Amino acid sequence: MTSVRWANPSTALRANDFIGDFGARVRETDHWAEVVAIVDVQKKARIFCNMSLSRFKGSLIGAVVADCIGALFEGIRVVRLKDVLGVVEHKIEKARKIQKESGTRPADVYGLQFTDDTAMARSVAASLIEKDKLDARDLAHRFAEEFRSEPDRGYGGNVVTVLKALRDPDIEDVFKPASEQFDGSGSYGNGGAMRISPAPLFTFFDNDITKLESLTDSITRLTHTNPLAIHGAMLEVFAIDEIMRMSQGQSIDVNKFLDSLIAKMKPIEEKSNDCSEPLAKKVVPKRPLDADPTPYCAKLEKIKEFAFKEDLNASEVEAVLGNDVSALGSVPAAILSFVRQAVTPDPNMEGRNEFERTVLYAISLGGDTDTIATMAAAIAGALYGAEQIPESWQYYCEGVADAETFAEKFFQRGQVQKVAQD
Repeated sequence: MTSVRWANPSTALRANDFIGDFGARVRETDHWAEVVAIVDVQKKARIFCNMSLSRFKGSLIGAVVADCIGALFEGIRVVRLKDVLGVVEHKIEKARKIQKESGTRPADVYGLQFTDDTAMARSVAASLIEKDKLDARDLAHRFAEEFRSEPDRGYGGNVVTVLKALRDPDIEDVFKPASEQFDGSGSYGNGGAMRISPAPLFTFFDNDITKLESLTDSITRLTHTNPLAIHGAMLEVFAIDEIMRMSQGQSIDVNKFLDSLIAKMKPIEEKSNDCSEPLAKKVVPKRPLDADPTPYCAKLEKIKEFAFKEDLNASEVEAVLGNDVSALGSVPAAILSFVRQAVTPDPNMEGRNEFERTVLYAISLGGDTDTIATMAAAIAGALYGAEQIPESWQYYCEGVADAETFAEKFFQRGQVQKVAQD
């Protein structure tokens, strides 16, 4: 690795053009700029670098487009796959084709807006990038201001109460409002998991699972303090992190992937049972597996079966895993959506790639479609990369450009860390 420091920033910028083929990057301060020329001796290393940036983008952009498209079906208990395909094919893909050919957008086609899922994820990303650490007060302020400026993004009633409390400039403990909800047991909704995708990208190059756990815990507890909510967010980040460490294009060993998630989740769930009142006393189980002492692990075990089951239908997924706004009733469905479409492609989606199938299948499960889809897409995008996200989807979905910028900044931060370590 070669590091060159230039006294004159303009010289550095000219040098950047010259060394561009070697992956040069400029970092400017008040007095100097440094060009770090990363010379990849092995072609394989360069390809891996490029794929990683694509996968950072894939995770964040994927989450945004899935949120926007999934929101069209949110709250519908029974969603038919053919209806999802019909909307995507005619309102998005065909419309984009017409727009490209004629230069005009069909009159009945409008951009798709993101929901509170993306609104809060954007705040997480922006805070982590600007502060280069978790600054809970800064993040709480961003959450509150984002809600104040655009309150109609679909925020749940309980989180609104928390966000209004966080607007108090004199608040001493930003975690207190959420901890006082539901007689002190806290919300067990999926609000933490739906916005958590920036966290594993922030810690990816640290390769420190303890740091990722701590970060996820704090980001979630600002609005959701029930262990089920926190554990759901942790399962989501573990899935993204695990997938990011696979080679792009590598076939997924479903059982190995799920066993790895179980190995990470089991001690967390068991510790929670040892340290606090049993979850069953705080949350009335909606499904048999919800009453298991380690319910996330129990559902991951069930996903091993569901991933390969030929006649699996959405009603069975709802009855066993769930599709609602609770973390326990939605994160497992997102995991299933990802693994199932990787190994058991739906024949009704022939010709579509793995990312597309993941998102469309997740939406077809009904219920909290935008959140289940955004969580599934964050995982799928982290493996397959931005190349698998259709251009038409990106064109019609709000927030894609910002997601791409956030991904680039996370990736660049990681590269600076690698240079410093070397």
